[in-house]
Amino acid sequence: MWQAVLDAYRERIADTGRQPLFLLLVGLIGAFLFIRFSVRMIRRGTSWWPGNVTPGGLHIHHVVFGQVLMLLGGVGAFAVRGDGGPLRDWLGLGFGIGAGLVLDEFALVLHLEDVYWKEQGRKSVDAVILTAALIALLLLGELPFGGFQGGLTAGQLTVAGLVLALVMVCLVKGKLWTGVLGVMLWPLAAVGAIRLARPRSPWARWRYRSRPKRLARAERREARIHRRLVVAKTAVYDAIAGTPDVSTVPPPEPEVWEPYVPPPLPAWRGRCAGAAEWYLRIATLLNLVTGLIEPFRQEVQRRNSGEYFTPVLVTSGFTAALFTGLLAVMVRRRKRPAWIVATVVTGGYGALFLAALLTLPEDRAHPFNWVSAGLTLSLLAALLLGRPAFHARGGRGNVVLGLTVLVVGGAAVVAFCAALVRATHAGYVPGWGDAAEYVGLRLVTQSGVIEYSDLDLPSWVDLTINGLGAALMLITLRVFFRSVRAAEQQSPEDEQRLRELLARHGGRDSLGYFALRRDKSAVFSPSGKAAVLHRVVNGVSLASGDPLGDPEAWPQAIERWREQARQHGWVPAVTGAGERGGQAYRRVGLRALELGGEAVVEPAGFTLEGRAMRTLRQTHRRVHEAGYRAVARRHRDIPAQELAELATLADAWRHGRTERGFSMALGRLGDPADGDCLMLECRDEHDRTCALLSFVPWGAHGLSLDLMRRDRESDNGLVEYLVTELLLRAGAGELEVARVSLNFAMFRYVFEQGARIGAGPVLRLLRSVLRFLSRWWQLESLYRANARYQPVWEPRFLLYEKPSELPAVAVAGALAEGFLTRPHLRRARPTRSG
Repeated sequence: MWQAVLDAYRERIADTGRQPLFLLLVGLIGAFLFIRFSVRMIRRGTSWWPGNVTPGGLHIHHVVFGQVLMLLGGVGAFAVRGDGGPLRDWLGLGFGIGAGLVLDEFALVLHLEDVYWKEQGRKSVDAVILTAALIALLLLGELPFGGFQGGLTAGQLTVAGLVLALVMVCLVKGKLWTGVLGVMLWPLAAVGAIRLARPRSPWARWRYRSRPKRLARAERREARIHRRLVVAKTAVYDAIAGTPDVSTVPPPEPEVWEPYVPPPLPAWRGRCAGAAEWYLRIATLLNLVTGLIEPFRQEVQRRNSGEYFTPVLVTSGFTAALFTGLLAVMVRRRKRPAWIVATVVTGGYGALFLAALLTLPEDRAHPFNWVSAGLTLSLLAALLLGRPAFHARGGRGNVVLGLTVLVVGGAAVVAFCAALVRATHAGYVPGWGDAAEYVGLRLVTQSGVIEYSDLDLPSWVDLTINGLGAALMLITLRVFFRSVRAAEQQSPEDEQRLRELLARHGGRDSLGYFALRRDKSAVFSPSGKAAVLHRVVNGVSLASGDPLGDPEAWPQAIERWREQARQHGWVPAVTGAGERGGQAYRRVGLRALELGGEAVVEPAGFTLEGRAMRTLRQTHRRVHEAGYRAVARRHRDIPAQELAELATLADAWRHGRTERGFSMALGRLGDPADGDCLMLECRDEHDRTCALLSFVPWGAHGLSLDLMRRDRESDNGLVEYLVTELLLRAGAGELEVARVSLNFAMFRYVFEQGARIGAGPVLRLLRSVLRFLSRWWQLESLYRANARYQPVWEPRFLLYEKPSELPAVAVAGALAEGFLTRPHLRRARPTRSG
């Protein structure tokens, strides 16, 4: 199909002498899009983008540069003798670029004032689109006023006069676009002249004043059709050219976050969006099957070559499956960037298919092509009709970052692959230009539909080029589809509100104090009596623990959090929720999965007596006899310099490993705001600190383990000694502590039940896998370390919306807890203050 399009271009454009006109059109559209992008970057105040041209303080509008280019291109085209060859093509391109710059400020010339960002500035966009449409019609072979061939005849002049009359009637009836395009397409002018005039046009004022019924019909048609078209046209213009400035700006009001309420949509629009989603799912499945099964792949390739073409996004190979699969996932999340990409791709393919069916008789002869075009246009219609359902906007800067990734990554891929082509080509060494051209064609087509016969390369080189191109495409799309990032720092006002909630309800959940972790965002209920703490990780809005505050207000806070996730296209999930919090999340539609157990010990019932405590008792006695002692102090009672030294020791004992913890870690040892936290130090006989534990408050008489560090060169068992000392002292009344929450043991049920007699094969297999992973992540050792204290195990749950989202939730949880880390350049470690 692509080769047929290229042949059609050569036959209808290049061989007929229309290539300069085609390049003029390309230059006009390209210059208009670039200059609009440039002025929008300047309007946003982007620091790294070049600003206006103001030599000596004089602002030179780009219409001036456009006039110079048009003058050079026009005069040069007249001055060239003969056919001009490639020079005429370059002159046409330069003239088109100049025309794009001039027409972009058409409204400025018309009004003789700077109305670029006013409503009157929209006339510039109208001028560009109308001009581009007229040039495109000339390229397709349409001639103005019915066409003139040979000498002028009376018949040709009569036809031209009739067409001109129809065009004038359209203009008088207020149909500007119909009239201008009717110069080239006389049937369009005839239809516009016959139909009713617009109610505010000169024709309506002259002819409909004495015909109220006809005027009423025109007004109804205006409300039913034209106003909807104006709304759609305004949306397109805003996307292409930017939104005009508002003439009157109301006084700013204090910013108050309101819950996102999706606009009421008719059910059929949601079904249209769902139909587009299912089309992409089916296309993904077909692409995957054709990539795995050779006969299917050959059949699809045969149907997508020569005179045949398949429906949009239905092709063979894993690259296409990855692309359509990613697009399907983002469409299911109702992300606006995904809708834009899907609509642009489908619209481009649809226009190409229609052009092929209308201009290539050999393509029209195959019913399969009509089916493919019908499915493509149906998908396009579903996307356009379902557009209001796609409410989740992307993050700011996605477009610029995506283009940067595409340009820089594309340049790197082309350079690398060009060197590979030069190194592996049989025979002579091709030049860098030929090698780069081959790589560029290969990257654009992804399958080599355009053959480059001069180069003979091994098949693995082509596979490498296509693989790198596919990876670059997917990375670029992933950047385009990134969700909006939530605020990564709590404001002082939010932290104060959370501390007030903790003072009243902090005893409900042992993880409550970790809500003050400053990389979590707070979503409060309308009454302010409850809040959900979450962090956006990899597109997942990951909440931790139970909601904070009054349980009566939990449902409202949870609903606000979910509304915020829907607004931005985030996947909602909860990690580490307790029994009561899990029930609250389940009532709003989330599903629960037991994640592990939290070890809770009550000091009043703790003892070292008994056979079960023998190992812990021996460890405690051995460490004590070695001269170690435990020191317990609140953070507020530790001098600032000493507290800073302890924080430095804790960092050093981490030995460069990633700081782990999200749901049960505060992540800021030594902060002056955490004076109620308890520090336990293990000191040797020389009064040197060898291990330390830090606990955060759990209500008025509880503690929850936050941080655990020890010097690896000291004796083993120091951490167990500190925990045992804390429990014994609290049990003896030396510390006002009624309960202590120790570490959270993931998959406790699997380790505990999988080791028992009679455990099933699935449970034993899962336990074996987790024991293997424990070599890196200490899953089993953490469970066994907690089990020594004979705790009460409180279940903790993972909550999610859909099973298909579990992989994304698992990756986000692993990233948040520090089990997985993104690769990054090593940075200098920041110094601690306080």
